[in-house]
Amino acid sequence: MAILVLEDDDDYAEIIAHTLRRGGHDVVVTNTVSAALNFARHRQPSAAVLDVMLPDGSGLEACMKLRESFPKLPILFLSSLDRSADVVSGFDAGGDDYLAKPFSPSELLARMRAVLRRAGAEVAPDARPSQRIDSNGLELDLTNQTATYQGASLNLTPLEVEILWQLVRYPGQALSHAFLTEQIWGYKNVNDATLLKGHVSSIRRKLRDAGGLEDMVRTVHGVGYSFTPV
Repeated sequence: MAILVLEDDDDYAEIIAHTLRRGGHDVVVTNTVSAALNFARHRQPSAAVLDVMLPDGSGLEACMKLRESFPKLPILFLSSLDRSADVVSGFDAGGDDYLAKPFSPSELLARMRAVLRRAGAEVAPDARPSQRIDSNGLELDLTNQTATYQGASLNLTPLEVEILWQLVRYPGQALSHAFLTEQIWGYKNVNDATLLKGHVSSIRRKLRDAGGLEDMVRTVHGVGYSFTPV
């Protein structure tokens, strides 16, 4: 299977494709939403890297359609739109990660490895003492990447499951942006508060929609986030 790249800027498309191929991935590059979706109808991609602003539509639309066909497909947005609201829109559309242009090729490869691992690779048996957590009606299953509250599915993405898992493991403790980033993305020296903020906003909304309280995940100003069981 190949990584599907949706990018209408020829220079960026070449850089993205070269970076991913250097990392050992097969790559198919498309420059319109229609071309990307047409490819996916005939061949399932292993992952997708999507721009947002495209000549015939939006990468957000492409993401939602890809997610309908491939619920577990790793999807990474790569866009010049870098406001917090843009990041949140990407997650709401079903994206797993969001990287702003201009980007570091090494960071693109690291994030691609992380979303692929999260989507398909098994966790080493000794990596965590348990793969399930039940906290006052909030149940997380890291192996199957599912989360429910009082029996209702939260419809979290795999990345959101892992973020919530880290928070629930340390109830009442303030976890820093740096700690969460290293635990979730698997590499150091990255402290992307905006990226985490977008995912946490999505988690809170989904908790609310399932009948839970948004402030179960609390912002600790100047530090990061903490989980408060109800």
